[in-house]
Amino acid sequence: MAVFFPRDSMFGDFDRFFDAFASDVFTPTAPAASAGTGATGTVSRIRGGALGRLDLAETDSSYVIHADLPGVAKENVSVSVGDGNVLTIAGERQQNSETKDARRHIVERSYGRFERSVRLPEDADVDKVQAKMADGVLELSLPKMPPPENKTRTITIQ
Repeated sequence: MAVFFPRDSMFGDFDRFFDAFASDVFTPTAPAASAGTGATGTVSRIRGGALGRLDLAETDSSYVIHADLPGVAKENVSVSVGDGNVLTIAGERQQNSETKDARRHIVERSYGRFERSVRLPEDADVDKVQAKMADGVLELSLPKMPPPENKTRTITIQ
């Protein structure tokens, strides 16, 4: 008996993985590569090198995001929230030009612009986001909005 795997689900995951890998390794300024859809339905997009990797955690009262931005000054980072609760972290890592005369044997660090976007959960209060950056890690804290009140009312039948 043959097993059928729908092409879109199986190969789509492979395509997203290799697109993200290729944009990190081969082209630091490659077009955005979709990183896929998370378990909560969040959609993320990556543009640029390996900078901007993030963790999104949930507590009872808030969402906390940590983004690794090693070597990026906080003056070179911007955070915005657009339509559809899409959070975007963008910035630029400057290349150190102190080694003009040095012969380089290995160059692994990435430089240039990066951008990372992720769709936030619907109950994230984007008007009260707090951001701080220390030791190359950007931390964003977004409180949760209280659940909407159940406004059910009984209608009498006449």
